[in-house]
Amino acid sequence: MSFHEVRFPTRVSYGAIGGPRFSTTVQILNSGFEQRNINWAQARREYTVDISPSRGAEWTAVLDFFHARRGRAYGFRLKDFSDFVMPAQSIATGDGSSTAFQIFKRYIDDDALAPPYDRDLKKIVADSVSVTVNASPMASGWSVNETSGILTFESAPAADADITVACEFDVPVRFDTDLMQAAIPGPDVHHWQSVKLVEIRV
Repeated sequence: MSFHEVRFPTRVSYGAIGGPRFSTTVQILNSGFEQRNINWAQARREYTVDISPSRGAEWTAVLDFFHARRGRAYGFRLKDFSDFVMPAQSIATGDGSSTAFQIFKRYIDDDALAPPYDRDLKKIVADSVSVTVNASPMASGWSVNETSGILTFESAPAADADITVACEFDVPVRFDTDLMQAAIPGPDVHHWQSVKLVEIRV
């Protein structure tokens, strides 16, 4: 298993810098005009974390976490404090037979010049999910696979039923280095600068 269902310490990730990266091939034609090709359907997020001077148990937690992931070998969860909540949003319309639905977050540009961007959410936070069907809250009769983001109903929602979900989510990432380069600026003080984390497909 190349992914560990464990979250990077939030007291460290709170200061992360980063966000989504797209992949676009730009070709400049002889005329000077450009052709641009979208290579990825889904963005890949990248982050830089500075692990500020820490002591004792706090540094030990970071050290243990890095060893447990074997550097770049194993993925893990990251809370992106800039984007970790999906407010109540319609994710599907019932057809009377389907019981399983992928949770996704939709990003909509106010000027409506581009189509909505749908981001599949694969790492749902436990106990953060609420579900409504046709505006009626569902306290039971459904479950969410928190490692894949699949919402499953015990009975298929009726045809044309609006299925709405709200939740919190993490980003699946890995370290982008196998080498920990920690500085020791003082007795029992450790500092690890510019730690790169990259999103992985799961």
